[in-house]
Order: sequence, then structure tokens, then C-alpha cells
Amino acid sequence: MEIFAIRDAEIGGERDLAWLLYYPDEKTFRIEISEEIDEWEAPLLLSSFVRRGQRTMDPESSSLWVELRIIPRDRQNLGMILRDNGLDEYDPYRLLILAEGRCAQDACYIVSIREDRIPEELRRRL
Repeated sequence: MEIFAIRDAEIGGERDLAWLLYYPDEKTFRIEISEEIDEWEAPLLLSSFVRRGQRTMDPESSSLWVELRIIPRDRQNLGMILRDNGLDEYDPYRLLILAEGRCAQDACYIVSIREDRIPEELRRRL
């Protein structure tokens, strides 16, 4: 499992808003939202979960969050983009890492977390 903190440069770049978990064997994502953020601080898509009191996002919604942050599969010049970035095939995980989780819709980004640095809140959930 790979673990990433989701942070927002506009509201304090060192504060974890949520954590993105990637399971390489299944090639699936899951997002755990911090209990310390409210719906107004949460990035788009995550805010609806916070509003409903849910702090764990299902794999489908987590994957949708990732897809909104990477180059779409139907991009006209996708082949050229993949080649320029040393990719042989479309890989959402690798594209997310290359972009550091950044996109035009917000100031969020991802930061890799080592297992020995996992926050206590996330450790309890895992």
C-alpha cells in the first residue's frame, strides 16, 4: 500500500486534509478524510462526504477524485503525453504521481508518507 497526504497550498500546506491510499495489487484507491476539516475546507468531491458525516470514501469515488486530477483517457494527444513522460500505457497512478496530484480546479497536491510517519488518526482507521 502507498499512502499520500492530500494537502492544500492555500490553507496551510503542511496540514493533512485527507489521505489517499493506493493498493498496487488491486490498482485501487481509497481516500480517508481527516476528522479535523469541515466541508468548506475539503476539496471538491470530498466536501459532499464531509457534509454527510462520512470520512471514508468508497473506491469508486476515490478513483473519480484521482481521474479528475489526471489527463483523461480520451485526450487527443494522449500517446504523445505518455511517451514524453516515459509511460508505455495509461496508468492513473503514475499520471497522478507525475502531476503530484495537482490540477487546475484547486490548490491541492499529494505528498508521499512513509509508514513510520502515518498520523495517529489514520493509523486507528487502518
